[in-house]
Amino acid sequence: MRQVRIQSLARADQILETLAREPAEGCRLQDVVARTGLKPVTALTLLQSLVALKLAEQVGKRGRYRLGPRLLQLGRKVEARLDIIALARPALVRLCQQSGEMVNLLVPAATTMVVVESLEGEVFLKATPLKGRDLPMHGTASGKCFLAFSGDAVQRQVLSALTFTKTTQKTIGDAKRLEKEFAKIRKAGYATEEDEYTADTVALAVPILDQGGKIRATLSLHGPGARFGAARRPRLLSMLQKEAQRIGKLLL
Repeated sequence: MRQVRIQSLARADQILETLAREPAEGCRLQDVVARTGLKPVTALTLLQSLVALKLAEQVGKRGRYRLGPRLLQLGRKVEARLDIIALARPALVRLCQQSGEMVNLLVPAATTMVVVESLEGEVFLKATPLKGRDLPMHGTASGKCFLAFSGDAVQRQVLSALTFTKTTQKTIGDAKRLEKEFAKIRKAGYATEEDEYTADTVALAVPILDQGGKIRATLSLHGPGARFGAARRPRLLSMLQKEAQRIGKLLL
């Protein structure tokens, strides 16, 4: 386990662990102090900060504290991410076996797309080195696809935070050029990436939309440019879109 370098975060974690073990009526300040070994003024300051962040809440007139609603919200987001991996896995396996190419399932983070599952191989499937990596939104098919099918508010938020680092000569380097791609992607129903993140690599990405029409993730195929020529691309896209729709129907 890595050492926590910011002491105040470690202390806040101690408090959250303490609150998690307490009954629903909450925990008094003196109880937090006794269980964590923190000084009263330190414990109070951290509790007040946790309350402000809604990671804890103060209940009743006696000043008891318990875990806050934001933890539930964050937990549900993690749960949803785990759910989509399980729900999507049969589709990923089928797509990998049918195409023979690398198949990736990605979900959005702040300004990146996280590869939550990545498989390659035709008979014996295995995870790829991409699994667990953060990929830039501006330089990948999945990132462009996610932004194109997101609402205006999400687009503005992400574009304002992007640094537009170029990893190849073809990486999109500014917000205006990226925004021009969105309408084309929505009309086509998919996004492409050709030598934009790594050289001699092509990716095709389609949105995974839940039953409410909201984009939840992207599904992509990834491989050398020689295997993604014009003659083969329509078939690969058809496979992608079919499996993405199957996954989407499972998402509420």
